[in-house]
Amino acid sequence: MDVYMPAQLDPQPADLDELLGFQPLLYPGGRPIEAIVSYHDGRWPVYADVVNAFFSAAGKDCWTDFNYGIAESGAMLGDPQRVANATLDELKSMLTWCVRGERFCDGHHGSVIERGYILNLLQRLKVLRQHLAAAQ
Repeated sequence: MDVYMPAQLDPQPADLDELLGFQPLLYPGGRPIEAIVSYHDGRWPVYADVVNAFFSAAGKDCWTDFNYGIAESGAMLGDPQRVANATLDELKSMLTWCVRGERFCDGHHGSVIERGYILNLLQRLKVLRQHLAAAQ
């Protein structure tokens, strides 16, 4: 049985770069893409491949806050200033909220892209990545 130590769950520079690579794909020219391409049986959203790929990458263990607070994470996302100053751990909590929300609300992934929540998180992640690179 594999046991994950906390350091193994920390995102590595390659993990940050992977997520950052989605920004121009999800927000070409700074505007959100049409995340939902159709509806299955008229009810369930079918997402663009890039949306599925992003949420698959963002759902990795290294990005998951297994103890995130739903209400607190959602409130943080609604405050752009708080996102702009978020720590990596806070960013992970908000990202977990974005990833897991689809379980409770069909269309959630499209909504967080459209509202700019993912863009704000990626912009903050870019700053954190630059700080990490400068420290190395």
